[in-house]
Amino acid sequence: MNSVSRIAIAMLLSSCVFAGCNSANKQNAMGRASFMNGQFSQAINQFQQALVANPQNSDAMYNLGATYYTLGKQSRNAQWLNQAEQLYRQAIATNDQHVESHRALAGLLVESNRKSYAFDLLNSWRQRYPQSADPMIELASLYSELGDQNQATNLLADALQVDGTNTRALKAMGYVRETQGQLNLALDNYLRSYQLDSRQVDVAQQINRVQTRIAQGMQNQVGNSVLVR
Repeated sequence: MNSVSRIAIAMLLSSCVFAGCNSANKQNAMGRASFMNGQFSQAINQFQQALVANPQNSDAMYNLGATYYTLGKQSRNAQWLNQAEQLYRQAIATNDQHVESHRALAGLLVESNRKSYAFDLLNSWRQRYPQSADPMIELASLYSELGDQNQATNLLADALQVDGTNTRALKAMGYVRETQGQLNLALDNYLRSYQLDSRQVDVAQQINRVQTRIAQGMQNQVGNSVLVR
């Protein structure tokens, strides 16, 4: 086979691969739209079609799992919840740094009374990628949800040490500080996150909420000082 023929075949194979990826991405996007509209059966079909087009599409695996999880929670269907868990695990096996799948699987494990397995999952992920902020953020989120704000703070500080411009870490730290009543520190974290990415509508809302709480606290202090006099 001459070099021209080899190049032609390579280009043909590449175009098929890219066509499959494009088809998978299109089906995945359609599935997300269906999911958001509450058309879960249609979403499942579209995510499955995305995986037919590209069996390695971890986003489609996760989205399919999230759909089964939603249906399983609504109907208390253990089979669908198990299907969701397997798809989350499959997505992680395909893409070991898939953040959403790690988060979703950890949450599912906690909900099914397997809290220690959730911590094992996220700690193992952190050990494999010690220079990634993502595992630390997800671990911090888990600790925060379970009421250990001090450990969450330490983990988020580590995450920001690794990546000081990580908007998710800054937002999460703002939430933890707000929960602890450290409103000025929380506001600083939220503002830094928003300055880095002003598309974060939720962070803008959090900034307004904390600013309001700070202003109310100052008014209460003034009122109390007047009453004392």
